[in-house]
Amino acid sequence: MKKHLIILLAMYFLFSSVGVAKAQYYVQKGDTMYSISKNNGMNLKDLISLNPQHPNPNKIHVGDYIITRNPEEKQRDIVDYARSLQDRTAYVYGGQEAPLKTDCSGWVQSVYGKFGIKLPRTSGQQFKVGVPVAFRDLVIGDLMFFSTRADKVITHVGIYMGDNFWISNLNTVKDVEILSTWGAWTQKYFIGGTRVMGI
Repeated sequence: MKKHLIILLAMYFLFSSVGVAKAQYYVQKGDTMYSISKNNGMNLKDLISLNPQHPNPNKIHVGDYIITRNPEEKQRDIVDYARSLQDRTAYVYGGQEAPLKTDCSGWVQSVYGKFGIKLPRTSGQQFKVGVPVAFRDLVIGDLMFFSTRADKVITHVGIYMGDNFWISNLNTVKDVEILSTWGAWTQKYFIGGTRVMGI
């Protein structure tokens, strides 16, 4: 029990550091989605679409975080948007209703597409895009690729969040999850990373 408590506390502090991004805006008294979009030079529809964690944009509360666009922090924008899809995305193999009903590569394609970055549809194709990155050199926004096959053909993709965590639309049981880069599954099946040009 004590061991589990220590692990949970450690994960809380790590997730807290991952979650703070300069691109986030925290709602102040009197704010509306419209005023936030105007103050950030954004279209209201775009701001709403970047924040699926607020299903009713007319009901935001003081302290809520809002994801905005910041050209200088695109990697963090991508990660924040990916996190906002937790509890909203359902894993559907080959699903074409991204980002809400799709598989790992469709989800990644949709997340990056939200920020003007075009990726191919499958994880195998995505692995060929960008600059190869070794595990030790991963930075926020890099793609992480995995293979559970003996021939090492790519079978899965996720997004590196920084601070030794990554996020992915995993499977029909877990949907969008945050995992440690040092986890047993990650370490066993990691093939390589890529850094997509333009971020």
